[in-house]
Amino acid sequence: MIRWLGGVAALALLIAFTWPYAREAYHSYQVKTRLSAIMDDHDKAAFQDWMATNGDPIKFGQTLYDRCLRVNGANAPACEPYLRAIQ
Repeated sequence: MIRWLGGVAALALLIAFTWPYAREAYHSYQVKTRLSAIMDDHDKAAFQDWMATNGDPIKFGQTLYDRCLRVNGANAPACEPYLRAIQ
């Protein structure tokens, strides 16, 4: 009985420690999937380079959104897909 409770406690600790990392990895996967649907070929090539060096699709999406805001102005409807992709 004590072994079983110890195993359950160890499993609970393992889940508690890995949950934030798993959640962040899943969010990054979602952002990567959403961005791939709205990027053009030039952005996709830049994304591949970004992932090789940085590895954070959320930050890449933020740079695309910032670039869109600089080109189109604040609150531009053209930038909404980028904003939705990184959230």
